[in-house]
Amino acid sequence: MKAKMTCLMILFVLVFCGPANSAYWESSVSQVGTLSPNQGSDYGRLLFKFDLPEQLDGAFIDYAELRFTATPDTGNSYICLMGVFPLTRSWESANLSWSSGWSNAGGDYIDTIYSSCVIRTSTDRLTRADITDIVQMWVDSTLTNNGVILMPLEDPARFMKLHNTTGFPQGVKAKARVFYTPEPRD
Repeated sequence: MKAKMTCLMILFVLVFCGPANSAYWESSVSQVGTLSPNQGSDYGRLLFKFDLPEQLDGAFIDYAELRFTATPDTGNSYICLMGVFPLTRSWESANLSWSSGWSNAGGDYIDTIYSSCVIRTSTDRLTRADITDIVQMWVDSTLTNNGVILMPLEDPARFMKLHNTTGFPQGVKAKARVFYTPEPRD
């Protein structure tokens, strides 16, 4: 409930109190993947990738979020605190491996928590992760957009299995939303 109120307050401020030229962009995530150290392991990480449109070039990112639904792979319900980290190497969901394709097993990422989110898996619940700072770095070209990786910050024996979010088109597992102020044009 608190997260919903916070999101609604941010939306209200952006829509009604933000700059007159504020804009909004939303897209389905182009790639979703999971990493696990071995087949059947309970330890896992979630990866998300989406392409940013040219309209965001030079923009100021007011707020950006990743939205997805996760349910427990085991059928158990729990709450899991996840850290959000920007990935530093490109990847393809079809070729994901814990150790192959990465310099470091489990994925190459900036080892700084940019935000966190709580996944409640008792039912399919929408989870929102603030990715504002990461998207701003992508837009400013100070970091290449390789997507983000979410990792458990507490008990690492919790593994999420992604499911379609109610109301999303079939096959879509996550969305990215960006509220931004476009770069002034001459």
